Amino acid sequence: MSDNILKFPYKVKRTGKPVPLVCELAAKQFDQVLIVGTNVEDGYVQMITTMKDPAEVLWHLESAKFGIMNGLEEEENDE
Repeated sequence: MSDNILKFPYKVKRTGKPVPLVCELAAKQFDQVLIVGTNVEDGYVQMITTMKDPAEVLWHLESAKFGIMNGLEEEENDE
């Protein structure tokens, strides 16, 4: 392994449900959302959010990154 490649020992759990159902679950549980994904047409990474303040968006992105790097795992939500 190269010295500049980090292997994360943690796995992020996800639901096997398609995007519309995941969004429906999020609508029931969250009052603000930040969604990052790839678009259908050409696979480009895009983001959509209900947050107006770019600083708040950045804080949530960094918080998620920190959680992944520190092994934050949540159970699958298959309601």
